Amino acid sequence: MLFYNLSIDETLKKLGSRREGLAMSEVKKRQKKFGENVIKLQSEPLWRKIIEPFMDIFSLVLILATIVSLIHGEIIDAVIILIILIISAVIFYVQRFSTDRVLRSLSRHDAQKVDVLRAGKIISIDSAKLVPGDIVNLSEGEKVPADIRLIKATNLRINESQLTGESIPIGKNSDKLEGEQQIYERTNMLFQGSFIVSGTGAGVVTATGNQTEFGNLAALSKKEIAKSPVQQKIDKLITKIIAVVSAVATVAFCLSLLRGMDVLDSLRFVIALSVSAVPESLPIAISVVLVLGMRRMAKKKALVHQMRAIETIGVINTIATDKTGTLTKNLLTVQDIWTPEKRNNLSKTIAYFVNRGDSKSHDPLDIALDNFARKNGTGVRGLPAAELPFNQDFSMSAAVWHNGASYKIYYKGAPEEIIKRCKLPATESKRAKQAITELTSKGYRVVGLAISDDAEIPTDFSKISRQKLQFKGLVAVADVLRPEASRAIKSAISAGVSVRMITGDHFETAYQIGKQLGMIEGREEVFDCREMSKMTDDQLDAIIERTKVFSRVIPEQKYRILTILKRHNITAMTGDGVNDVPALSGADVGIAMGSGSHIAKDAGAIILLDNNFKTIIDAMREGRTIIANVKRMLFYLLSTNTGELITMIGALLIGIKTPLEPVQILWVNLVTDTSMVIPLGLEPAEKNVMKQPPRSPGTPILDKIMIWRMAVAAGTMAAIALITYVFFEKHYGHDYAQTLAFISLVVSQWANAFNARSDEDSVFTRLKVMNRSFYIGIAMSLILQALVLFGPLGELLHIHKVATHHMTTIGLASLIIPIATSEIHKWWTRQKLTDRVL
Repeated sequence: MLFYNLSIDETLKKLGSRREGLAMSEVKKRQKKFGENVIKLQSEPLWRKIIEPFMDIFSLVLILATIVSLIHGEIIDAVIILIILIISAVIFYVQRFSTDRVLRSLSRHDAQKVDVLRAGKIISIDSAKLVPGDIVNLSEGEKVPADIRLIKATNLRINESQLTGESIPIGKNSDKLEGEQQIYERTNMLFQGSFIVSGTGAGVVTATGNQTEFGNLAALSKKEIAKSPVQQKIDKLITKIIAVVSAVATVAFCLSLLRGMDVLDSLRFVIALSVSAVPESLPIAISVVLVLGMRRMAKKKALVHQMRAIETIGVINTIATDKTGTLTKNLLTVQDIWTPEKRNNLSKTIAYFVNRGDSKSHDPLDIALDNFARKNGTGVRGLPAAELPFNQDFSMSAAVWHNGASYKIYYKGAPEEIIKRCKLPATESKRAKQAITELTSKGYRVVGLAISDDAEIPTDFSKISRQKLQFKGLVAVADVLRPEASRAIKSAISAGVSVRMITGDHFETAYQIGKQLGMIEGREEVFDCREMSKMTDDQLDAIIERTKVFSRVIPEQKYRILTILKRHNITAMTGDGVNDVPALSGADVGIAMGSGSHIAKDAGAIILLDNNFKTIIDAMREGRTIIANVKRMLFYLLSTNTGELITMIGALLIGIKTPLEPVQILWVNLVTDTSMVIPLGLEPAEKNVMKQPPRSPGTPILDKIMIWRMAVAAGTMAAIALITYVFFEKHYGHDYAQTLAFISLVVSQWANAFNARSDEDSVFTRLKVMNRSFYIGIAMSLILQALVLFGPLGELLHIHKVATHHMTTIGLASLIIPIATSEIHKWWTRQKLTDRVL
């Protein structure tokens, strides 16, 4: 249906709607007919999801190992390998399901609310509940929730780049169009997924969900979850490991043949060795840990919009933050009033300066003025004849009221701008500026007030500016500082992160607030951004680097500040409005306010659901913890897998029988890796996580210290297993020695799991930190191993009965020696770091 060719009344009739909106009974019928207003993307078919865990190279290798075992007549081994394969697939399904479930729950946090006219009443609903025929009100910064035929529009400009690729805003109106028009020419239509850059509008919903223009395009594409930088690094690392293991496997195969091993036995041995040596479970495990981290951050009121932000938020070294609502509670109250004339009773007329929107005030300043007027019994009835929203170029807003046959316009804005446009005599101007200084020195935000008369309703400030404004006075308002803001700033500074406050307040007000928050000590750390236009970027560079508080900032200057900060810093930038979008998009981590515009939230990588600066610090702590846990997972998997590899290759090199059967290698991998890797990824933060400077984003996941520790751990595990096998094989035979080597390798990997819990702290210190999932993982691993050693699985895995005292001795040695070597390496590392500091 070409609704743009129809008039407003024709459109409403065609959709079975009316200007008062749909009746609730009709809404329910349409919700059943059209479903939710949600775009459903093309998803993988069920059969593909089922076979997904069996389609990677490791599963194919295990299938090959099964076939080789069957050819060799080892039916039991073949069955065990298949069981291990199925268990791995089940674990994959559970992890994938858990990840998808958490992502779905997080998406509900970001649900869009829209104002809808139903049965003559404006209500706020989830955009998913919209139906064709609904009447929707939209304003600046909002995301268009469905395809809409405009009924009215005021200075409405739309960004339709998501649909047309054109980033220049397009003007919209409600006029009927003739003939067939291209999508970018349909000026009376709004399309789902676009954003309102300026102005307001109302319209009737013509299409929802996949029936929208954007839905038609989106439904053709397959949903893909972008990988974070850390996931990309892991993928590259695993690719390199596969190449190395392939080369080692080739050498091992040749060596085993030279030692007289049967070809099929050699092939089974090399296959098992290859599968155990590569941490194939790591990518999905990291996905689970990252998504669970996103959920924890959401519980702390930080909603991650882009997964890459989890890593980046942990390495930022500068936070540029708004003051209002972030460092303060955004609860403005009128503290004082100043007028140039004593007889000018400003408190009686202050209600006329309030911008009320359709029915009530939404801006915190307007709410403060309205509350003050009502408290003093000077409120007004009715609504203004017109309103002009805040204009950045003129630094003011206005409300227009009837005044007989003409109109009276009430302005409020930056006091310097108001005074300048009033053209006050020099003496009055001086008195007003002195009053501003006195009020701002108390930490108040000062607003200038003025009035003028006009015969017609003005349409914009360019026409008003030619009128002669009468200066009425000043209003001083103050916002309440968040009590936790000062502590959060101290935490950021101790973590090596500088905090810079960006505010539109007067220089003196910004200085006083910055001082109260503990951000600055002297005025030289505050910069008046009105000077920016006179300076080059190079001149600003040195100033911005030493500045902690920026006053009199307009949104357009935010992006310039950000650009210069990024020359030397990894930055996080906060914002909430349309004009903040360039800075949010350009920052290393854009942090949008939950109360801000939809376009700002769409541009932000993280959304603060509570608008609180402390939440940024909580997110930073969580980001650092997640990356530290990814390093733990990687250290554990690589060191244990390398230990297994060295054990088997070492046996071939020194000319002894293989200490483990292929099926035992696979079992060790299942029992230790699968049960421990994700619990290590859920380890609580270390006590010094926020007392270290942020690392460089380009830093390798594992530094030289951790690589050396991996080598020590792997070498220790391999040495214990080989020595155990050689000693007992000489005195008790191959089967006896193989069982004890199997036990030593499993126990030493448990010991390595305890070592991996902390990079610096002793194992014994870390025992005091509770990680329930870690102990559950250890318990599961112990139970499975007990079923092998004392239960029915022993015979299947070629376990030989051994003396209890031998088992106990080897078990204790395999537990104590890896922990001792790790403790020595940690002590040596701490001493080395201490020497560097001294």
